Amino acid sequence: MATEYSYRKRSRQRKLRRKRRMIILSVCAVLLIALIIVICAVCFRNKSKNTENMDNITTEIKENEKIKDGVFIQSVAVGGKNYNEALQVVDEYIETLSSKELIVSVNGNSVTTTLGKLGLSCDTEKYVRDAFELKENESISLQFDLNSSKVDKFVKNKCTDYNIQAKNAGLKRKNGEFKITKSKTGKQVDEAATASLIMSTVATSAAGSYPVNVNAVISETQPDYTSEDMEKCDDILGKFSTTFSEGEIQRSHNLRNAVGFIDGSVVYPGETFSVADKIYPLSADNGYEEAPSYADGEVVESLGGGVCQVSTTLYNAVLRAELEIVERSPHSMVVTYVQPSMDAAIAGDYKDLKFSNNTDTPIYIQGVASGGVITFTVYGDETRPTERSIEFQSVKVETIQPGKDIVTEDKTQPEGYEKVTQQAHVGYVANLYKIIYENGVEQSREKINYSKYNAEPRHVIVGTKKAEDDKNNDNKKDKNKNKNKKQNNDAQNNNTVKPTEAPEQVPETPQTEEPVQTEDSSQTGTEDTTAQ
Repeated sequence: MATEYSYRKRSRQRKLRRKRRMIILSVCAVLLIALIIVICAVCFRNKSKNTENMDNITTEIKENEKIKDGVFIQSVAVGGKNYNEALQVVDEYIETLSSKELIVSVNGNSVTTTLGKLGLSCDTEKYVRDAFELKENESISLQFDLNSSKVDKFVKNKCTDYNIQAKNAGLKRKNGEFKITKSKTGKQVDEAATASLIMSTVATSAAGSYPVNVNAVISETQPDYTSEDMEKCDDILGKFSTTFSEGEIQRSHNLRNAVGFIDGSVVYPGETFSVADKIYPLSADNGYEEAPSYADGEVVESLGGGVCQVSTTLYNAVLRAELEIVERSPHSMVVTYVQPSMDAAIAGDYKDLKFSNNTDTPIYIQGVASGGVITFTVYGDETRPTERSIEFQSVKVETIQPGKDIVTEDKTQPEGYEKVTQQAHVGYVANLYKIIYENGVEQSREKINYSKYNAEPRHVIVGTKKAEDDKNNDNKKDKNKNKNKKQNNDAQNNNTVKPTEAPEQVPETPQTEEPVQTEDSSQTGTEDTTAQ
């Protein structure tokens, strides 16, 4: 029993202690809150009192005091004026400064605006109040401010127009020799530093007699590739040629035109070259003429017909330079100027030849189309071992026969008439392999691409008009001729002029739809035809 009593006693004591602690904490919290309220009230009262005192001071200045004689605020005489009078003339002075010009010099060019457009402002009330504290013939200078957002926008939109971009050294090949053009250092406006300089300059110089002049803060950027880098670009990395018929005037013109767009291109390390970007658009304005090309399994006339031979020739030169092929597509049907799987078609925006310069130095592309031969040469810095050589081999893995002729009957042509509008094309599936040799011994064989070419049957128009139909038509013509002759004789014998009957109305020829225009291959995906 004694033990149980002791336990209960200790338990009651613990509860009492916890209760006392809670009461003490509550009282402390209430006192703290009360103290905070008192402090806030005192601060608010003091602030209100200060504001009231300032208002009273301002009111007193406005009503009873005048600025001492000979006092100037900047160049504005405010001596002898009360608060309102002084404030008015200072505000008018600030207004005249809004039209003052700010001229920023950027890389030898001048960019001009007005201080007003940049949000010129000044705390004129403060300076007028300060003027009442001055002695006779004393003066006070103004400090000005601009809208920082407007200044930032002005620098970004106007001053950066005169940035000078860094320019890599260039390369041209003429008369068998390379000519190097020098690189240029870039000069860029430091926008943040220039905006800060404008703000600080205007703060102290806006009241001057002349426009505010600021020199933009310029940072220099160096080109990625200098003349020294270009001097390394003098080795032949890859070269390839295909032949064409000079007798096909329009097609030959297109080939030379497209080669001209590519010739002289420089591709820097890491850059991707697109043939389509160089030679498009395939339009008359861009120098192209209509020539045969592939479209939906048929040979049609289209602007730029033949340009795929240009991309194909370049493709094979790039393969031999061992640059990275990013994109390449085969033709829909085989071409004759290269083996299957060695071609590279250009069509609309879905077939292009793209490759990347995966070397450490720039490469230069030379293109020539003359005497029925297209040749592309890729120049760069040769780093491959001399004992190493490469070869490319086309392997046909499947042949697809064209099938039966597609025959179209023509009722206006006699039986026996036949016209071939398109020759048959055999289809193939082919792979291209890259073979690497060292000292003439094969070391590896890698499949470069897989290409499938559609088969297309021969298209023929045949006549179906029978000879009897011609004879019957001749007889009808003779009968009508005799009938008309008899009617004319009867009219003459009667010696009267008979009104002729109105001829039966000839039904209007129905308006046919406009012929389906063969769209430009740069838009619809027409592809280059085979060379003749």
